[in-house]
Amino acid sequence: MVHIHPLSRAQLERVMERSEVVERDGHGIKVLRLSDGRYLKYFRRKRFFNRELLSPAAVRFARHARQLERLRIPTLTVESLHRIIGEPHTVAVYQPMPGDTLRALLARGELDAQLMYRVGVFLARLHRQGVFFRSVHPGNIVIDGFRIGLIDVLDMKVRPWSMSRWARRRNWLHFLRCVEDRPHWRPEWIDALLFGYRDAADLSMREVGEVAERIRDFLF
Repeated sequence: MVHIHPLSRAQLERVMERSEVVERDGHGIKVLRLSDGRYLKYFRRKRFFNRELLSPAAVRFARHARQLERLRIPTLTVESLHRIIGEPHTVAVYQPMPGDTLRALLARGELDAQLMYRVGVFLARLHRQGVFFRSVHPGNIVIDGFRIGLIDVLDMKVRPWSMSRWARRRNWLHFLRCVEDRPHWRPEWIDALLFGYRDAADLSMREVGEVAERIRDFLF
């Protein structure tokens, strides 16, 4: 079990000075690459009274990574958790999953039908195993040779049953909704993705056909 340790603002600032900013938003830094290759993810608590009082975001982040490991789904490895002294925010330090994101490969045109077929099989496996990863999109799927895994795993639930048809449709919309990815998709890659999902999903052919039709209509 990963315990949460105190970290002063001054200590955090010193770490930030020696690190590379990977991601930020309007509130500030979200992800840093540390000098030793590890990553630091900063979780801001936006409201004073919410569920993070009992279950901080960094703790849920680590818990979800462990759940994926138990399911033999490749992911990042959380090494330490910290709370910022005197502040409601938390931090996770982790080893990233090696490889390239599907988004990076898509933008570089380095995909092929075989790889997309395997991604379809992977998505079907997530749905069979009850992994509802709301942030499933090409930027959070990592390819490392024959390994396919997930990163940025905060927004996730794992159920002991296969995902419902409604949840699957919603998950597919999350996967395809990013406008930045759409110019790079090719019809043959989408076909391979759907063939992989069809062959591995615990759905009837009719239901898989309905999913495929919705996806093609959404993209093309």
